[in-house]
Amino acid sequence: MVTPSVFSLLLPHPHDTLAALAYASYKHHEMQTYAAIEAQTGHPPTPEDVDTFERAATTPVCLAMYHRQADSFMNAFVNATLDAKREALHADFTSTAIGRQLAAIQAELRARRGPLGLFRDVGANLSVNVLTILLIAALVFGYRLLDDGLDRLSFRTGVTQATPRPSLDEENRH
Repeated sequence: MVTPSVFSLLLPHPHDTLAALAYASYKHHEMQTYAAIEAQTGHPPTPEDVDTFERAATTPVCLAMYHRQADSFMNAFVNATLDAKREALHADFTSTAIGRQLAAIQAELRARRGPLGLFRDVGANLSVNVLTILLIAALVFGYRLLDDGLDRLSFRTGVTQATPRPSLDEENRH
């Protein structure tokens, strides 16, 4: 029975980059194995050693291992490339006017963090809320005083015969 070559098993299509990396992983494993045999025996691998390695390398487990190593290598390469590109884009962006403005805003926000910044923000929000409540109260009481004044004016001018309600001052005296 003729065993198919590792090359044909790992690289069925000549333009498959991942398969080429799997074959490179196989070749690296082959060189390490032959070097280990030579280190242990003191002579180059025999034809039987080469044949045994070739048969072991064509097992589904070894072929899957070469593909996993190629996939891992490709992922590491892509991640390193993307990290380098991200760093380059970040450096380009930070050198633009918008990037400098964004950095200034971020620095200001970082300076506002902490207990003092929190108290300052809470104090500002509370003062705005108190002023809003006072403004609403002034509008409500102002409209009531205006309504009372218009009722009195209409009674005094004879537009209406109804007696006006007592004013706020008169109500408070009783």
